[in-house]
Amino acid sequence: MKDTIIKKFSVRELDAELFTPFTISSGSHKSLENVLFTLEAAGGLKGYGEAAIATHITGETRERTVKSLKRAGELLAGRDAANYLGALCALEEALDGNRAALAAAQMAVLDLATRLQGISLWKFFGARVPELKTDVTVVIGGAEAAYSFTKKMRAAGFHIFKVKTGSDMDEDFRRLEAVRKAAPASAIYLDANCAYGAKEAEKFINALAARGIRPQVLEQPVPKDDIEGLAYLTRRLPMPVCADESAYSLDDVFRLIRTRSVSAVNIKLTKLGFLRAREVWALARAAGIKLMMGEMLESELASAAAAHFAGGLGGFDFIDLDTPFFIKDSGMRGAGFLSGDGIYSLDGVKAGIGVQPAGGK
Repeated sequence: MKDTIIKKFSVRELDAELFTPFTISSGSHKSLENVLFTLEAAGGLKGYGEAAIATHITGETRERTVKSLKRAGELLAGRDAANYLGALCALEEALDGNRAALAAAQMAVLDLATRLQGISLWKFFGARVPELKTDVTVVIGGAEAAYSFTKKMRAAGFHIFKVKTGSDMDEDFRRLEAVRKAAPASAIYLDANCAYGAKEAEKFINALAARGIRPQVLEQPVPKDDIEGLAYLTRRLPMPVCADESAYSLDDVFRLIRTRSVSAVNIKLTKLGFLRAREVWALARAAGIKLMMGEMLESELASAAAAHFAGGLGGFDFIDLDTPFFIKDSGMRGAGFLSGDGIYSLDGVKAGIGVQPAGGK
Protein backbone atom coordinates (compact mmCIF):
# COMPACT_ATOMS: atom_id res chain seq x y z
CA MET A 1 0.00 0.00 0.00
CA LYS A 2 1.27 3.49 -0.89
CA ASP A 3 2.26 5.52 2.13
CA THR A 4 -0.01 8.37 0.98
CA ILE A 5 -3.25 6.36 1.23
CA ILE A 6 -5.54 7.59 4.01
CA LYS A 7 -6.11 4.53 6.20
CA LYS A 8 -7.54 5.87 9.47
CA PHE A 9 -9.50 8.77 10.88
CA SER A 10 -10.64 9.84 14.31
CA VAL A 11 -13.08 12.39 15.70
CA ARG A 12 -12.99 13.65 19.27
CA GLU A 13 -14.22 16.59 21.29
CA LEU A 14 -11.75 19.40 21.95
CA ASP A 15 -12.46 21.22 25.22
CA ALA A 16 -10.58 23.96 27.07
CA GLU A 17 -11.27 26.60 29.68
CA LEU A 18 -11.07 30.32 28.89
CA PHE A 19 -9.36 32.92 31.04
CA THR A 20 -12.45 35.10 30.69
CA PRO A 21 -15.83 34.71 28.94
CA PHE A 22 -15.64 35.69 25.27
CA THR A 23 -18.72 37.90 25.09
CA ILE A 24 -20.08 39.63 22.00
CA SER A 25 -23.46 41.25 21.25
CA SER A 26 -24.98 37.98 19.99
CA GLY A 27 -23.78 35.60 22.71
CA SER A 28 -20.99 34.43 24.98
CA HIS A 29 -18.51 31.56 25.21
CA LYS A 30 -17.32 30.47 28.66
CA SER A 31 -15.20 27.61 27.29
CA LEU A 32 -13.86 26.20 24.05
CA GLU A 33 -16.10 23.36 22.84
CA ASN A 34 -14.77 22.36 19.42
CA VAL A 35 -14.08 19.11 17.55
CA LEU A 36 -10.71 17.66 16.51
CA PHE A 37 -10.50 15.65 13.28
CA THR A 38 -7.46 13.47 12.53
CA LEU A 39 -6.44 11.65 9.35
CA GLU A 40 -3.63 9.10 9.26
CA ALA A 41 -1.86 7.92 6.10
CA ALA A 42 -0.54 4.39 5.60
CA GLY A 43 3.01 5.61 6.20
CA GLY A 44 2.06 6.90 9.67
CA LEU A 45 1.94 10.65 9.06
CA LYS A 46 -1.12 12.45 10.43
CA GLY A 47 -3.05 15.56 9.46
CA TYR A 48 -5.20 17.55 11.87
CA GLY A 49 -8.25 19.76 11.51
CA GLU A 50 -10.39 21.71 13.97
CA ALA A 51 -14.10 22.47 13.77
CA ALA A 52 -14.99 25.64 15.67
CA ILE A 53 -18.56 25.51 17.00
CA ALA A 54 -20.38 28.86 17.20
CA THR A 55 -24.01 27.87 17.63
CA HIS A 56 -25.18 31.42 18.45
CA ILE A 57 -23.75 32.66 15.14
CA THR A 58 -24.02 29.80 12.64
CA GLY A 59 -26.62 27.53 14.26
CA GLU A 60 -24.25 24.55 14.00
CA THR A 61 -24.00 22.19 16.97
CA ARG A 62 -21.18 19.99 18.18
CA GLU A 63 -23.34 16.86 17.97
CA ARG A 64 -24.12 17.52 14.31
CA THR A 65 -20.51 18.40 13.54
CA VAL A 66 -19.21 15.17 15.10
CA LYS A 67 -21.62 13.19 12.89
CA SER A 68 -20.56 15.16 9.81
CA LEU A 69 -16.87 14.54 10.50
CA LYS A 70 -17.44 10.82 10.96
CA ARG A 71 -19.12 10.85 7.56
CA ALA A 72 -16.15 12.80 6.17
CA GLY A 73 -13.73 10.24 7.58
CA GLU A 74 -15.62 7.41 5.92
CA LEU A 75 -15.58 9.37 2.65
CA LEU A 76 -11.82 9.97 2.84
CA ALA A 77 -10.73 6.51 4.04
CA GLY A 78 -8.97 4.69 1.22
CA ARG A 79 -8.36 7.85 -0.81
CA ASP A 80 -4.87 8.85 -1.86
CA ALA A 81 -3.76 12.11 -0.19
CA ALA A 82 -1.76 12.80 -3.36
CA ASN A 83 -5.13 13.68 -4.91
CA TYR A 84 -5.84 16.22 -2.19
CA LEU A 85 -7.79 18.42 -4.61
CA GLY A 86 -10.22 15.59 -5.38
CA ALA A 87 -10.68 15.08 -1.65
CA LEU A 88 -11.31 18.79 -1.04
CA CYS A 89 -13.92 18.89 -3.82
CA ALA A 90 -15.67 15.76 -2.53
CA LEU A 91 -15.88 17.33 0.92
CA GLU A 92 -17.37 20.54 -0.53
CA GLU A 93 -20.40 18.61 -1.74
CA ALA A 94 -20.72 16.29 1.24
CA LEU A 95 -20.43 18.90 4.00
CA ASP A 96 -21.82 22.10 2.51
CA GLY A 97 -24.55 22.23 5.15
CA ASN A 98 -22.04 22.04 8.02
CA ARG A 99 -19.25 24.50 7.28
CA ALA A 100 -17.40 23.97 10.58
CA ALA A 101 -17.03 20.29 9.68
CA LEU A 102 -16.06 21.22 6.12
CA ALA A 103 -13.29 23.51 7.34
CA ALA A 104 -11.96 20.87 9.75
CA ALA A 105 -11.94 18.07 7.17
CA GLN A 106 -10.29 20.22 4.51
CA MET A 107 -7.77 21.46 7.09
CA ALA A 108 -6.81 17.89 7.95
CA VAL A 109 -6.45 16.95 4.26
CA LEU A 110 -4.18 19.92 3.58
CA ASP A 111 -2.18 19.40 6.77
CA LEU A 112 -1.58 15.77 5.79
CA ALA A 113 -0.75 16.58 2.15
CA THR A 114 1.76 19.27 3.06
CA ARG A 115 3.33 17.10 5.78
CA LEU A 116 3.76 14.36 3.17
CA GLN A 117 5.44 16.90 0.89
CA GLY A 118 7.62 18.25 3.69
CA ILE A 119 6.42 21.82 3.16
CA SER A 120 4.48 24.21 5.37
CA LEU A 121 0.92 25.24 4.60
CA TRP A 122 2.29 28.78 4.34
CA LYS A 123 4.57 27.76 1.46
CA PHE A 124 1.76 25.79 -0.14
CA PHE A 125 -0.39 28.94 -0.33
CA GLY A 126 2.41 31.07 -1.77
CA ALA A 127 4.74 32.19 1.05
CA ARG A 128 3.98 35.87 0.49
CA VAL A 129 4.17 37.32 4.03
CA PRO A 130 6.44 35.59 6.59
CA GLU A 131 5.02 37.35 9.67
CA LEU A 132 1.53 38.39 10.68
CA LYS A 133 0.61 40.43 13.75
CA THR A 134 -2.86 39.92 15.13
CA ASP A 135 -5.06 42.37 16.94
CA VAL A 136 -6.48 41.40 20.34
CA THR A 137 -10.18 41.55 21.24
CA VAL A 138 -11.71 43.61 24.04
CA VAL A 139 -14.91 41.71 24.75
CA ILE A 140 -18.18 43.22 25.97
CA GLY A 141 -18.06 44.01 29.67
CA GLY A 142 -17.39 46.92 32.02
CA ALA A 143 -15.12 49.88 31.31
CA GLU A 144 -12.83 49.04 34.22
CA ALA A 145 -12.26 45.52 32.91
CA ALA A 146 -11.64 46.89 29.42
CA TYR A 147 -9.04 49.31 30.80
CA SER A 148 -7.13 46.69 32.79
CA PHE A 149 -7.20 44.16 29.94
CA THR A 150 -6.01 46.73 27.39
CA LYS A 151 -3.27 47.94 29.72
CA LYS A 152 -2.06 44.38 30.24
CA MET A 153 -2.09 43.48 26.55
CA ARG A 154 -0.45 46.76 25.53
CA ALA A 155 2.37 45.98 27.96
CA ALA A 156 2.66 42.54 26.32
CA GLY A 157 3.25 44.21 22.95
CA PHE A 158 -0.18 44.43 21.30
CA HIS A 159 -0.97 47.70 19.53
CA ILE A 160 -4.26 46.93 17.75
CA PHE A 161 -7.42 46.45 19.83
CA LYS A 162 -10.63 45.08 18.37
CA VAL A 163 -13.48 46.29 20.55
CA LYS A 164 -16.77 44.40 20.58
CA THR A 165 -19.77 46.75 20.73
CA GLY A 166 -23.54 46.68 20.47
CA SER A 167 -24.76 45.71 23.93
CA ASP A 168 -25.30 49.19 25.40
CA MET A 169 -24.22 52.33 23.55
CA ASP A 170 -23.40 54.41 26.63
CA GLU A 171 -21.37 51.55 28.07
CA ASP A 172 -19.64 51.14 24.70
CA PHE A 173 -18.56 54.80 24.83
CA ARG A 174 -17.10 54.26 28.30
CA ARG A 175 -15.29 51.09 27.23
CA LEU A 176 -13.81 52.70 24.14
CA GLU A 177 -12.62 55.69 26.14
CA ALA A 178 -11.06 53.24 28.62
CA VAL A 179 -9.26 51.45 25.77
CA ARG A 180 -7.95 54.73 24.38
CA LYS A 181 -6.77 55.79 27.84
CA ALA A 182 -4.95 52.48 28.39
CA ALA A 183 -3.36 52.46 24.92
CA PRO A 184 -3.54 56.01 23.54
CA ALA A 185 -1.38 55.45 20.46
CA SER A 186 -2.91 52.13 19.46
CA ALA A 187 -5.27 51.36 16.59
CA ILE A 188 -8.91 50.47 17.27
CA TYR A 189 -11.15 48.18 15.24
CA LEU A 190 -14.90 47.95 15.97
CA ASP A 191 -17.06 44.85 15.67
CA ALA A 192 -20.79 45.12 16.39
CA ASN A 193 -21.79 41.58 15.35
CA CYS A 194 -25.05 42.76 13.70
CA ALA A 195 -26.18 44.89 16.67
CA TYR A 196 -27.21 48.20 15.01
CA GLY A 197 -29.50 49.65 12.42
CA ALA A 198 -27.68 51.65 9.74
CA LYS A 199 -28.67 55.09 11.06
CA GLU A 200 -27.87 54.01 14.62
CA ALA A 201 -24.41 52.84 13.55
CA GLU A 202 -23.78 56.13 11.77
CA LYS A 203 -24.82 58.05 14.90
CA PHE A 204 -22.49 55.90 17.00
CA ILE A 205 -19.49 56.50 14.73
CA ASN A 206 -20.14 60.26 14.62
CA ALA A 207 -20.40 60.36 18.42
CA LEU A 208 -17.08 58.53 18.68
CA ALA A 209 -15.46 61.03 16.31
CA ALA A 210 -16.67 63.85 18.55
CA ARG A 211 -14.79 62.12 21.37
CA GLY A 212 -11.66 61.91 19.23
CA ILE A 213 -11.95 58.15 18.62
CA ARG A 214 -11.63 57.12 14.96
CA PRO A 215 -11.71 53.35 14.36
CA GLN A 216 -9.73 51.98 11.43
CA VAL A 217 -12.48 49.54 10.43
CA LEU A 218 -16.13 48.90 11.32
CA GLU A 219 -17.11 45.23 11.12
CA GLN A 220 -20.66 43.97 10.58
CA PRO A 221 -22.56 46.92 12.10
CA VAL A 222 -26.00 45.78 10.88
CA PRO A 223 -27.94 42.47 10.70
CA LYS A 224 -26.57 39.99 8.18
CA ASP A 225 -29.45 40.41 5.71
CA ASP A 226 -29.36 44.24 5.77
CA ILE A 227 -27.27 44.71 2.63
CA GLU A 228 -28.80 48.13 2.01
CA GLY A 229 -27.65 49.18 5.48
CA LEU A 230 -24.10 48.03 4.72
CA ALA A 231 -24.17 49.94 1.44
CA TYR A 232 -25.47 53.09 3.16
CA LEU A 233 -22.68 52.99 5.74
CA THR A 234 -20.06 52.22 3.11
CA ARG A 235 -21.06 55.40 1.30
CA ARG A 236 -21.30 57.54 4.43
CA LEU A 237 -18.46 56.53 6.73
CA PRO A 238 -14.77 57.40 6.38
CA MET A 239 -13.46 53.98 7.47
CA PRO A 240 -13.86 50.62 5.69
CA VAL A 241 -17.13 48.81 6.43
CA CYS A 242 -16.40 45.10 6.67
CA ALA A 243 -18.89 42.25 6.12
CA ASP A 244 -18.62 39.20 8.35
CA GLU A 245 -21.96 37.53 9.08
CA SER A 246 -23.22 38.92 5.74
CA ALA A 247 -20.35 37.14 3.95
CA TYR A 248 -21.22 33.53 4.79
CA SER A 249 -20.82 32.15 1.26
CA LEU A 250 -19.05 32.82 -2.01
CA ASP A 251 -22.39 33.88 -3.48
CA ASP A 252 -22.82 36.40 -0.66
CA VAL A 253 -19.43 37.95 -1.33
CA PHE A 254 -20.00 38.02 -5.09
CA ARG A 255 -23.19 40.06 -4.56
CA LEU A 256 -21.65 42.33 -1.93
CA ILE A 257 -18.77 43.22 -4.21
CA ARG A 258 -20.88 43.52 -7.35
CA THR A 259 -23.27 45.96 -5.66
CA ARG A 260 -20.42 47.83 -3.93
CA SER A 261 -22.13 47.29 -0.61
CA VAL A 262 -18.94 46.93 1.46
CA SER A 263 -15.35 48.04 1.32
CA ALA A 264 -13.93 45.04 3.24
CA VAL A 265 -14.72 41.35 3.80
CA ASN A 266 -13.83 39.08 6.73
CA ILE A 267 -12.65 35.66 5.55
CA LYS A 268 -13.16 32.90 8.10
CA LEU A 269 -12.29 29.34 7.17
CA THR A 270 -15.05 28.10 9.49
CA LYS A 271 -17.63 29.96 7.38
CA LEU A 272 -16.26 29.07 3.97
CA GLY A 273 -13.85 26.14 3.99
CA PHE A 274 -10.53 26.47 2.18
CA LEU A 275 -11.63 26.37 -1.47
CA ARG A 276 -14.36 28.99 -1.11
CA ALA A 277 -12.09 31.12 1.07
CA ARG A 278 -9.48 31.12 -1.70
CA GLU A 279 -12.11 32.27 -4.18
CA VAL A 280 -13.32 35.05 -1.87
CA TRP A 281 -9.70 36.21 -1.59
CA ALA A 282 -9.40 36.29 -5.40
CA LEU A 283 -12.67 38.19 -5.89
CA ALA A 284 -11.83 40.77 -3.23
CA ARG A 285 -8.29 41.33 -4.47
CA ALA A 286 -9.49 41.79 -8.04
CA ALA A 287 -12.09 44.33 -6.94
CA GLY A 288 -9.79 46.29 -4.60
CA ILE A 289 -11.80 45.23 -1.55
CA LYS A 290 -9.89 45.13 1.73
CA LEU A 291 -9.55 41.81 3.54
CA MET A 292 -9.66 40.72 7.15
CA MET A 293 -8.53 37.24 8.22
CA GLY A 294 -10.77 36.23 11.08
CA GLU A 295 -11.82 33.22 13.11
CA MET A 296 -14.40 31.91 15.55
CA LEU A 297 -13.25 30.74 19.00
CA GLU A 298 -10.39 28.52 17.85
CA SER A 299 -7.32 26.87 19.36
CA GLU A 300 -3.75 27.26 18.13
CA LEU A 301 -4.43 24.63 15.44
CA ALA A 302 -7.18 26.38 13.48
CA SER A 303 -5.72 29.83 14.24
CA ALA A 304 -2.37 28.76 12.78
CA ALA A 305 -4.08 27.29 9.71
CA ALA A 306 -5.79 30.65 9.11
CA ALA A 307 -2.48 32.45 9.57
CA HIS A 308 -0.81 30.17 7.00
CA PHE A 309 -3.66 30.90 4.59
CA ALA A 310 -3.40 34.68 5.03
CA GLY A 311 0.39 34.88 5.09
CA GLY A 312 0.76 32.49 2.17
CA LEU A 313 -1.64 34.38 -0.10
CA GLY A 314 -0.84 37.88 1.20
CA GLY A 315 -2.97 40.95 0.64
CA PHE A 316 -4.71 41.02 4.02
CA ASP A 317 -5.28 44.41 5.64
CA PHE A 318 -6.55 43.27 9.05
CA ILE A 319 -5.52 40.17 11.02
CA ASP A 320 -7.87 38.98 13.77
CA LEU A 321 -6.45 35.65 14.98
CA ASP A 322 -6.19 36.23 18.71
CA THR A 323 -8.38 33.58 20.35
CA PRO A 324 -5.41 31.41 21.47
CA PHE A 325 -4.67 34.18 23.97
CA PHE A 326 -8.04 33.56 25.67
CA ILE A 327 -7.55 29.79 26.13
CA LYS A 328 -5.90 28.34 29.24
CA ASP A 329 -4.65 25.09 27.70
CA SER A 330 -6.06 23.62 24.52
CA GLY A 331 -3.73 20.62 24.62
CA MET A 332 -2.12 21.72 21.37
CA ARG A 333 1.65 21.64 20.95
CA GLY A 334 4.15 23.01 18.45
CA ALA A 335 2.82 26.57 18.25
CA GLY A 336 6.11 28.17 19.25
CA PHE A 337 5.92 30.32 16.13
CA LEU A 338 3.14 32.38 17.80
CA SER A 339 4.78 34.90 20.12
CA GLY A 340 3.37 36.44 23.29
CA ASP A 341 2.82 39.74 21.51
CA GLY A 342 0.69 38.19 18.78
CA ILE A 343 3.16 37.62 15.95
CA TYR A 344 2.80 34.51 13.78
CA SER A 345 6.29 33.69 12.40
CA LEU A 346 5.19 31.44 9.56
CA ASP A 347 8.56 30.89 7.94
CA GLY A 348 9.63 28.91 11.01
CA VAL A 349 7.19 26.06 10.31
CA LYS A 350 8.83 23.04 8.66
CA ALA A 351 5.82 21.05 7.46
CA GLY A 352 2.04 21.26 7.50
CA ILE A 353 0.34 23.60 9.96
CA GLY A 354 3.00 22.97 12.59
CA VAL A 355 0.52 22.34 15.42
CA GLN A 356 -0.77 19.04 16.76
CA PRO A 357 -2.40 17.68 19.91
CA ALA A 358 -0.07 16.58 22.67
CA GLY A 359 0.85 12.98 22.01
CA GLY A 360 -0.26 13.28 18.39
CA LYS A 361 -3.66 11.71 19.09
